[in-house]
Amino acid sequence: MRNFWQEESGGRLVRRQHGRISWSQLMSLGVSSATAHRWARTGQLVRVLPKVYAVGHTAPSREADLWAAVLYAGLGAMLSHASAAHHCGLITYPPEVIHVSTPRVKVRSISGVIQVHGGRELARVLHDGIPVTSIAQTVLDLAASEEAKLVRRALAVLDYRGSLDREALERICGRGRRGSRELREALAVHRPELARTNGELEAAFLSLCERFGLPIPRFNVWLEGFLVDAYWPAHNLVVEVDGRAAHSSPAQLRNDRRRELALRASGRTVVRYDWALVVHAPQDVYADLVRLGVPG
Repeated sequence: MRNFWQEESGGRLVRRQHGRISWSQLMSLGVSSATAHRWARTGQLVRVLPKVYAVGHTAPSREADLWAAVLYAGLGAMLSHASAAHHCGLITYPPEVIHVSTPRVKVRSISGVIQVHGGRELARVLHDGIPVTSIAQTVLDLAASEEAKLVRRALAVLDYRGSLDREALERICGRGRRGSRELREALAVHRPELARTNGELEAAFLSLCERFGLPIPRFNVWLEGFLVDAYWPAHNLVVEVDGRAAHSSPAQLRNDRRRELALRASGRTVVRYDWALVVHAPQDVYADLVRLGVPG
């Protein structure tokens, strides 16, 4: 086996696929069924999914798992939906299962591991060496299957990168295409500032500003040597939002106080809202911001 994988074709393929290979690829490389079965019996091939193997060992990595899912779905398969969006950096967290689309129609999903979307003849592109659906298709699939906030996040990231193609997104929407209505709605309320938010609570604070008609602050800007969560320059107002598990240790609290002293010494007002206020009492946050001079 060592000599086989030292050969250019086999070794290059496995390296590109992060140590994973399918049974059909082995056959296409000229490996006999008897030889492949012997390698599997002796542990030189390790089954990770039906008809998908790790070569030599099962060293885990996210990329190896993604490739295994693509190989499982067969010829022409690609990452899609939230898995493609996460792999392309459009959303922050990966879905619980890996989503793949394939032109094949008889590939079963594996509960808790892989969701297969079959019978899809789609163009494939490579992102960091792994085949994925096009950006427009990825965003459409995201709109069809996930919450609106994830779609808006993806649009904001594309805008921040300078690669938001509204015409392509509008073209891909059409009668009978799942996600079209949701994608159009997300485009209608698109906010590029979402790409600057860091985490769920900052995104929720932006949504609060939208809900109550407040001007959108600048997110994650440097002031007096500190990175602040949100800032209204016109009102010299800094807002810090504290997540459910953040800012609880003595060291964190001391650092918060130092930040606030430095920012106040520069003539700025600093207020702090926690998860419970932003998420469960947004009207109280709104009223406080208006009292501080933010036009409502």
